Amino acid sequence: MAQSQDSIDFFAKYKDWVVARSINCTPSTQSKDVGAYLVSVREDVSRRAFEVLGIDFKPLDAYTDKFTKPFPKGDYAVLVNVYKALTSAEADAEIVKASQNKEELKPFAKAYLFRSALQKLNLLWYLPKENKLFAGKSAPKPSSSVPFSSEGISFMAKYKEWVSIKKLSIDEKTKPEEVSAHLSSIRLATDRKIPQILGVNTDNLEIYASESTGNMRKSAANVEKITQILCSPETKKQIDSSVTDQTIRDAAVIFLFGKMLQNIKVDLEVSPDTLMDMFPGLKIPKPKGRMPGQKGKKK
Repeated sequence: MAQSQDSIDFFAKYKDWVVARSINCTPSTQSKDVGAYLVSVREDVSRRAFEVLGIDFKPLDAYTDKFTKPFPKGDYAVLVNVYKALTSAEADAEIVKASQNKEELKPFAKAYLFRSALQKLNLLWYLPKENKLFAGKSAPKPSSSVPFSSEGISFMAKYKEWVSIKKLSIDEKTKPEEVSAHLSSIRLATDRKIPQILGVNTDNLEIYASESTGNMRKSAANVEKITQILCSPETKKQIDSSVTDQTIRDAAVIFLFGKMLQNIKVDLEVSPDTLMDMFPGLKIPKPKGRMPGQKGKKK
């Protein structure tokens, strides 16, 4: 029996958000084409995960523009100062405003504020589509042609050994936090797969991140330690040994940075763990099984 062609499809229909993104992966499809496609999906679901919860971006974006102005861009040394600034009374007032004074939304408003600040300062924890690695590459244009009439969000990937299927049917009983959790699960799958596809040894970097952060937990002191670790000679060795060539070094550094922050529980995204903490009744759906007749790793 002939094997089906590799492809990755993302379909979403939820309230006024309707989008379809697909890429057919032929033998001539380059890894950077697949990476650019996954980044487009990743950036969409990441922002929507905050939006569906009800986070108001406007006050947070305005405050970010204001408080990041004194800091130089691209310098990890400012990370701890940014982190401390987020605990100020002024920042807290904006967080309360953005979360509509709902206690359960405050951690997500704070995460959005931190990520917004890091984006402004070019301290990235994921590869954006503007990165030079994707120069000349663009994801296929999205459409509004989704293959289902009722509301739902679907991500189906079959690319080489990678198979990932994540589906959510949405009805009047579906809660916003369930939709947000589903979007977050898609983001998590792409965050690891993008650098892998580009040639980064993510397994090696995950081990190093775990060893480096150990039992560290969220604090200004530990955020500062992470910046010191990132700039150390040992980290440089680990990065160099985790890439096939120096052109993808950025992808490795960014992945490691994001993994270290994640390990000490500093949220820059809507985290499934935080969702379950703030919404105790929430159950995160388990990933669907492999496509019928296919073998491969499921992420």
